[in-house]
Parts: sequence; C-alpha cells; structure tokens
Amino acid sequence: MFNTFRAHAGQFMKIAAIACALCLAMAALAGCSSSDSQQEKTPAQVNREYMSSVNSISQEAASALSNFSDAAAKQDVAAMRVAASNATKALDKIAALEAPDALKDVKSEYEAGANDLGQALSDYVEIYAQIKNAGENLDAAAEAAKGIDDVKARYDSGIEHLSKADSMVADMADSSTSDDASK
Repeated sequence: MFNTFRAHAGQFMKIAAIACALCLAMAALAGCSSSDSQQEKTPAQVNREYMSSVNSISQEAASALSNFSDAAAKQDVAAMRVAASNATKALDKIAALEAPDALKDVKSEYEAGANDLGQALSDYVEIYAQIKNAGENLDAAAEAAKGIDDVKARYDSGIEHLSKADSMVADMADSSTSDDASK
C-alpha cells in the first residue's frame, strides 16, 4: 500500500507541474500589462494570480506528500501523521482563495480534489496505525485493512478532481489562444 501512495504522490507532483505550466501559459496568453500600479487588474491578470496561488499551494502539498511517502517507507506513524496534516493544511488553502468568476468551476474541482486527498491521507494513517497496533493479531489487522479500498477510492477521486480542474484550465487556455489567433 505504501508503494501505491508513493506512486500517487508522484502523480500529484505531476499535477502541480501541470498547474505551473498552465499558469505560465495563461500569463503568456494575457501578454504584458502596464506597469502603472494604479491601473485596475485585467481579468487575465486576476486569473493568472489565482492560478499562481494554486500552483504555490500545489507545490507545498507535493512537498508534504513526498514527506508522507518517506515516512510511510520508514513505517513511521508519527511522521506520517505530521506529513498528512501538513499536506491537508496546504490543500485547505485552496478553499480560502478567492477565485475569479471565470475560474469558479475550476476552484470547485480543486476544492473537491483537495478535500478527497486530505481525507484519504488522514484515513490511511489511521488504518495503518490500526494495522501496526494489531501486531501479531491477524484478525485485527485484516479488519483494519478492510478500509484500504475506500481510502484508495477517495484518493483516486481526489486525483480525478484535480486532473479535471487542470483540464478545464487547459481548455480555457486553448480557447483563449484560438480566440487570439482568429483576431
């Protein structure tokens, strides 16, 4: 099971990289803006700032997930709890962001993904702790392990939501590019 979470932590890091690339693409699409700080921000600038914040949060969460994977490999429940908590705290920051109107649906997907991932990490740590505490009691360990499929399903759901949000942003960037090309 630890290897499964390690593999998914790699997926989350890839998603963070995609979010970064999408943020850069949106910045390139929007072009340069005036250096006049008194000027109101354009919708493209607001969108870029939002995506930049999401990217920063994704990088923070990816770092915590990497720490989680390391702790899981070492079978260190206390470190797993800390890393899972740090990842969840980072992911919770997505809900606090104010999304521009054009990205409200994207934010909903990011939030759903963040919620599912945070819950999956927390549930995984609890199941792992129960299995570890069961020791030689195979019946207790087997009973605790029954929840692993639910944790995996929730984790996969989180990854799906994040991937969907990234696809939505990519579609928006593609749409913006084709609109700019037709002018």
